[in-house]
Amino acid sequence: MPRYLPSLTVLFLALFALWPAQAQERDDVPRVTRAFAIENTQVVPVPGQRLEGVTVIVEDGLITAVGADVSIPFDAQRIAGDSLVVYAGFIDGFSHAGIPRPEPDTDRQRPEDPGNPPNDAAGIQPDRDARLMLDPSEKSLADLREAGFTVTHTVPRGRMLPGRGALIFTAGDSPSALTLQGSASMPIQFAGGQGVYPSTPMAMMAKLRQMMREADRRQRMETLYASNPTGLTRPPSDVEHLALFPVNSGELPVVFRVEGPLEAHRALRLQEEMGFTLIMADLEDAMDATDALRERGVPVFLSLDLPEDKLKDDSTGTYNPDFRTASYADTEAEAMNLKARQKQALERRYAHAAQLDAAGVPMAFMTEGAKVGDIHENLRTMVAHGLSEESALAALTTTPASLLGLSSQMGTVETGKIANLVVTTAPYFDEDAKIKYVFVDGALYEMEVRERRAAAADGAAVNPVGTWSYEIDTPQGTYSGTLTFTGSRDDLSGTITSSANPEPSTLQDVEIDGNDVSFSFDTGGMGVASVAMTLFADEVEGSLSLGGLGSFPLTGTRTSGPDRR
Repeated sequence: MPRYLPSLTVLFLALFALWPAQAQERDDVPRVTRAFAIENTQVVPVPGQRLEGVTVIVEDGLITAVGADVSIPFDAQRIAGDSLVVYAGFIDGFSHAGIPRPEPDTDRQRPEDPGNPPNDAAGIQPDRDARLMLDPSEKSLADLREAGFTVTHTVPRGRMLPGRGALIFTAGDSPSALTLQGSASMPIQFAGGQGVYPSTPMAMMAKLRQMMREADRRQRMETLYASNPTGLTRPPSDVEHLALFPVNSGELPVVFRVEGPLEAHRALRLQEEMGFTLIMADLEDAMDATDALRERGVPVFLSLDLPEDKLKDDSTGTYNPDFRTASYADTEAEAMNLKARQKQALERRYAHAAQLDAAGVPMAFMTEGAKVGDIHENLRTMVAHGLSEESALAALTTTPASLLGLSSQMGTVETGKIANLVVTTAPYFDEDAKIKYVFVDGALYEMEVRERRAAAADGAAVNPVGTWSYEIDTPQGTYSGTLTFTGSRDDLSGTITSSANPEPSTLQDVEIDGNDVSFSFDTGGMGVASVAMTLFADEVEGSLSLGGLGSFPLTGTRTSGPDRR
């Protein structure tokens, strides 16, 4: 396995756009009906409310009835909803979903004057339109849909000014079918030119000031010229400045993607000077900027990516900022204090959403940078650290609908709204809740729901020691190999091989918690791959993650060794 992964990586990237969309209806099969009835179900029409024993009717892409005594269309597909819960479809505040990753530009030439490069060489392309880049077969759309997201605010990939964002559905057989609304935002980020001006934060701020002030001047000139052009020289025009006109006029919000409080304050400074409408995105720690965000009324798209807590089983104690090492004999105490500091930082990160909510900062969630498979658990972690379930649901539905101008169309389960719905097997924030159905623009997608299996008949912990055959589901097929654990549950080690190359690779950072096992290994060419899996007696299920390529399902069966402790 380690030796064939680098070569497979090339195939993953080449075939990424052809990855089959899982758990969805085939788009080339005619739909039998566009009418559906979810009968005798629970409905959460808005965060904080719950209706029992009602029926939801969907017809021709719209919610046409929500109530206990409604007329069901004769041609409706009936769905038994007595064990289900219906929510409004989730809305993603910021992503690149639907836009394929560009091929590496190996022929990029350095401009003759790097201090004054062409705008496209400097990553300044505000005239680009996300709608023109959409690929309906992009797997990211299917991934978001399986996680309950029915609409996403998708923006072009790029650098400082990558182009206008659009609001798109997570299902559709063409770019036009995907598109809900074009020209929805002007994304900006502190990602400067590569070896050209502007490449530093101060240079980027200066360039933004220059461009927006020049756009304002040209807009005023065009208004004057349009009112009476006689005797006036025709104003200069270019697509980059023209694209900024609606930003200066307040028609198009700026979504400023930042990495921390310092960048947040820089974005706030630009907003104060330029007067544009601002939404902050991807701010991992807003504590030093919370007051300014609240006072300015600046909302936040908060990332659903959370760091893993690798210290959850450690007794770290309380961090002491005044701790000093007296001698070499205190190294253990120093290490414990460092772990306590790391734990403190993790707890602060997990409580970030709750603190923003408590401060009154409008907040919605964004998926860019997050692993889709971790979203449900990460939301539960935020709730466990102080965010109410009502606020968490609002950040998935009503708040992003309001921020993106969609409240009249979606965000709640109401008659007349677009039929974007999420149907779960239990209340969404329950640990065992699974998404069973997703409606996107009235089209039904059914998900495969796997029931949790017991580790063993008597509930005993499984001993992984022995040999396991495994399979990894990849874009171009299924690949197999052998996983061997040695030692004991208290001191576990092992190796992993593949049928392509039997040379073993040593497992690193092997951890076992109950029947959950995780480890990593060096792929030999693409860095470190990580595996997380759960043991079920003689079977195993999990995933393998490899850098930016994402996660791939892993399944296996025991071929030798003990079956339990």
